[in-house]
Amino acid sequence: MSANQMNIQDVYSVLNTIHGNVTGTNGSITVTAFDPTTFVSVANTLFQNGPDPVYSALMNVITSTIFSARPYSRQFKGLIVDSNKWGAITRKIQFGDTASLAESAYQGLPADGQSVDHYIINRGDVVETRYYGSAVYQDVVTTTRDQLYTAFNGPEQLGSFLAAKTTEVNNKWTQWTEDLARGLVINAICAKYGYYDNSDTNIHCMHLLTMYNTDTAANPPLTINDIKAGPGARPFWEYVRAKIRTVQRNMTNRNVMYYENIRGHKIVRHTPYRNQKVYLLSNFMDLMETSTLSEAFNDDYLKYADYEGVSYWQNPFDPASVKVSKYTYLNTSTGSYADTNSEFTVSNTILGLIFDEDMMSVNIQDTIVQSTPMNARGLYFDTWLTANARYLQDFTEKCVLLTLD
Repeated sequence: MSANQMNIQDVYSVLNTIHGNVTGTNGSITVTAFDPTTFVSVANTLFQNGPDPVYSALMNVITSTIFSARPYSRQFKGLIVDSNKWGAITRKIQFGDTASLAESAYQGLPADGQSVDHYIINRGDVVETRYYGSAVYQDVVTTTRDQLYTAFNGPEQLGSFLAAKTTEVNNKWTQWTEDLARGLVINAICAKYGYYDNSDTNIHCMHLLTMYNTDTAANPPLTINDIKAGPGARPFWEYVRAKIRTVQRNMTNRNVMYYENIRGHKIVRHTPYRNQKVYLLSNFMDLMETSTLSEAFNDDYLKYADYEGVSYWQNPFDPASVKVSKYTYLNTSTGSYADTNSEFTVSNTILGLIFDEDMMSVNIQDTIVQSTPMNARGLYFDTWLTANARYLQDFTEKCVLLTLD
C-alpha cells in the first residue's frame, strides 16, 4: 500500500483484512472488486461489532504498513539498519596488532640437547567494545466517530481516508527517524571538528581551503567567497574532488588513519568502498559541478560508496553550519564516552563526512500500535504509536570530516 495513494483494489484488500480481524474470519469473505453494493454491505457487517474494533483494526493496518514498508524518502536513510546488522556491530570483538616473533627455521639448528619451542603462547591483543543508546518514539493520532463512519460510505471515501491517515502517520514517523539520524551526524561533525582535530595528530578533519592555499602557495590566499565564483573556483573544486578520492582510497587500506584507538591497543582497520558512506552538502556539490567543465566533471568515484547529497546539516536556512549545547566524544584514555560542557558551533563551512558504515547507525525495535475505545463524551478515538530506536556512534571506526575553512 502506498503512503500517498490507494487504488480501488487496495481498498478492497484492506477492507478484507479489517473484516477478518474484526469478525475472526481472517478475510474468508471476499469482496468483489469494483462492487460498491457489496462494499457497503460488508461495511455494515463490520459496524455490527461496534465502532471500536473496526477503528482498532483499521489503524493496525495503516501503521503496520508504515513500519513494515515505509518508503525510504528520508535523509540519512543509510544509517537505518536491521536487527541482524545491529546485533553484529553493538558488541565488537576486535584484535589489535602485535609484534611478530623471531624466526627460527633458517637460523640453524640449536646445540645438541636443545630444541626449538613451538608451543609459545601469544594471546594477542583482544578488545571488546559495546556501543548503545536508545530513544523512545511516541505519537498519537486522533480520529472522530463521524470520520470513521463516513470513510465506509464507499470505496473512494475509504481510499481517501486511508491515504490521508497513512500520510499523516508516515510523515511524522519519517521525520522522527530522520531527526534521530541527523543528530548522530551532527554529533560526529562536532566531535571531529571540536575535540579530535585539536587533541590528536591523526587526520580527523580536513580543512580543505587551508590545505589548498598551503599546497598551491596561493597568493593571495583564497577565501570562502572565492570558491563560489571567480577564477579560483575551478582549480579549488578540482583539488577537493581529488582529496575526496584520496580519502576513499586510503580508507580501503589497512591502517590507523581517520579514527581513534583506545590507549594501550593498536586496532588496525580498513573500509572497502562498498562499506563507505559519503554524505556531502548538496549546495557545495552543485558548486563543484558548475565550477568545472561539464565534460570534466565525473562523480563515478562516489558511486562505489553509499553516497547521499544532504540538503542541510541542522538548519535549512543555514545549511553548512551546526550549533549544539554539547556533544559526545570517546575519551581514548579511559575507553569511555564523555560529554562536553559548553556550546559549540561550526559556521558555514561543513562540506561533509566520509565514514565506515559501522561508525554510526540507528535500529528501530519494539513497534507497538494501541488504540483506545471511543471517548464517550467527545466521540473520538486515539491511536498511540510507540517504538524504541537504538543508536550508536563508534569513534574507533574510520571517519573524516571535510570543511571549507
